[in-house]
Amino acid sequence: MKKLKILFSDSESLILFFIIIGLTILVALLLGKYLQRLISEKTKGHQVDITSFIFLKHLIVTIVYFFGFGWALLTLPITRTFAHSLLAGAGATTLILGFASQQIFSNLFSGIFLVLNRPFKINDRIEFQGCKGKVIEISLNATIIQDDNGDKIIIPSSTILGDKIKICKQEE
Repeated sequence: MKKLKILFSDSESLILFFIIIGLTILVALLLGKYLQRLISEKTKGHQVDITSFIFLKHLIVTIVYFFGFGWALLTLPITRTFAHSLLAGAGATTLILGFASQQIFSNLFSGIFLVLNRPFKINDRIEFQGCKGKVIEISLNATIIQDDNGDKIIIPSSTILGDKIKICKQEE
């Protein structure tokens, strides 16, 4: 209860925290839309693989969120007061989170491999575990394909690297 009183007693820091959070979300959304429009304009009419551009857009927006939320947390007095306690428990927390998020990290590293190695790219037609469709997005977590019925199939990156992928001929 005392910690909450400390947090809410410094209303100036709390207001600054919410302003920074709001600005971070606004900047990230506007930057994401701007980058998407820029990618669309620059690749329109060209046979260019946009997979790397989409990946870069996601990376830039994630960095904006990371720095904005980190900056916002530094404005709160409660985060400054308990920083030593948080750092002391960071080692154990990291170990626990590492075990708990093994699948997430597996998908993350597999996604990086997919983007860098490019066994297939956006707009390719692939067949995976009996599902056939056009690749519409490749992110760090998953690959999304759209089948002929318009249904979207989300395949985790670690799963797609662990099985056979058939890249189908493009229909003219």
